[in-house]
Amino acid sequence: MSAPQRSPKRCALAVLAAAGLLACGASFGAGAAADPAWVYSAEPGDTLIGLGQRLLADPSSWREVARESSLRNPNRIAVGTSLRIPLRLLRSEPAPASLLSATGDVHAGAKALHAGDPLAEGSVVETGADGQATVKLVDGTVLRLRSAGRLDLSESRRLRELDATRSGVKLEQGRVEIKAAPAHAGLPGFEIRTPQGVLGVRGTEFRVETEGARGVTRGEVLGGVVAFDGEAAGSPGQRVGAGHGTVISAAGTVAPAVALLAPPDTRSLPSLEDRILVRFALTPVEGAVAYRGQVARDASFDQLVAEVSSASPELRIAGLPDGSYFLRVSAVDAAGLQGEDAIHRFTLKARPEAPMPSAPAPRAVLFGDRVELAWAGNDQARSYRLQLAGRAGFDAPLKDLSGLDGQRVSLEGLAPGTYRWRLASTAAGDDKGPWGAERSFELRPLPKNPPPPVVGDRAVDFSWEGRPGQTFEFQVARNDRFAPTVFERVLDQPKIELPLPGVGRFYVRLRARDPDGFVGPYTAAQHFDVPNCVRSSGGGCVHHDGAPLILSP
Repeated sequence: MSAPQRSPKRCALAVLAAAGLLACGASFGAGAAADPAWVYSAEPGDTLIGLGQRLLADPSSWREVARESSLRNPNRIAVGTSLRIPLRLLRSEPAPASLLSATGDVHAGAKALHAGDPLAEGSVVETGADGQATVKLVDGTVLRLRSAGRLDLSESRRLRELDATRSGVKLEQGRVEIKAAPAHAGLPGFEIRTPQGVLGVRGTEFRVETEGARGVTRGEVLGGVVAFDGEAAGSPGQRVGAGHGTVISAAGTVAPAVALLAPPDTRSLPSLEDRILVRFALTPVEGAVAYRGQVARDASFDQLVAEVSSASPELRIAGLPDGSYFLRVSAVDAAGLQGEDAIHRFTLKARPEAPMPSAPAPRAVLFGDRVELAWAGNDQARSYRLQLAGRAGFDAPLKDLSGLDGQRVSLEGLAPGTYRWRLASTAAGDDKGPWGAERSFELRPLPKNPPPPVVGDRAVDFSWEGRPGQTFEFQVARNDRFAPTVFERVLDQPKIELPLPGVGRFYVRLRARDPDGFVGPYTAAQHFDVPNCVRSSGGGCVHHDGAPLILSP
């Protein structure tokens, strides 16, 4: 007997409940959806037993086909009779999904997963605290599983007779972003289950998050319509359209849909960031209790390199290498629903870090027409750049020096007034780092008959950029590993006069703690040298011909 022909006159797919709900807007509850089915038009000579042997995974299931098709006499089938065959009864074969990308800890059981790996039906993909995975199902649906997630690929099959596929997953823990492929006409759309309920679609974009068996499920629809159906018996479902979201409780009931919060305004964010601790100051969104940010190298956000949440409109991200990135931000409401996304593209160029100025102190008052500017050395730097500006600012600097290979420079012939100066490092290959924070000093004319200045070298002064309310952890050590330290102190001002800790080379670093307790990363290790000189009874180095007398090692 010939195989059934796939033409509109020969067969059709029944519009089943799960699909019809989305198309027609009918109400539904737990367990209300009927099986998807294929409607076959009987040909001369067809028998249910013969069709069962040819089409069904279990040939004996022909009896169920008879019941589904309301046949009074299964042994006699009139030509043209419409037979309703549930899709689950048809012959099918496993068809693996594929792992498009994997970053950080991504595994299935004890096996680490890598981009390009096939994922068989029944595979459970897990991501660690730093893991991200992008999965493409056999029907073309793309899932982006975020950190600390667990995704069960419960169904991944091809239907031989229909030239179609069936895919379904269960999100047991974590968050997944979904771009569902459009379903074939009449076929059920993609379905994702959580411990609290089922979400069904026919081609759309949405996000799902579950806290596990004892928590809740949250869903946010970005495009199209998603059907939310709770596990609780008799619980009415919800059809949720784009720009809305809802929560399925731990008991399996679906809350009424609410509008998602508006996307944060990113138009004022700079396109170039030049500090190793990147700060994004967002305009507050009405109704937000938190903000979420994701940083990726690609516009599709398959390769996340950072993901942060903040109770304030400021997102702080540490540890990014220099490069070009995409930032995706959203506001979070009191129910934990994530709002509409805003995208911002930026470049980070924070390295080599600017050296740490040591003299003169910020806003110092000096006398005369010269100033000596000094800074700590940066081991990442091949040379340094320095700019000095007056009233016109750094758009028209008075001095613009590059290729400095030392850690101090003297500038002479300066008129009385207020000056600003800043430093930058240059690494190998003429890799120019960003400018550090500005410093200022004031030059005043020498008074008449001034007493000779007394220059002591018993201490070394440091100062740096700070924010109001910050405290600073300041460390000095003999090596750039800071193990052990020779000096360590918590400061409430961005400066310190450090008694000379000895002679030789020392390394210094610091990190800032914000008023809300957030601790930033350490700066790169920088060094300074204390000469082993002949000292006077007052403790200062003895000089000869303008240079200190150095003791032999």
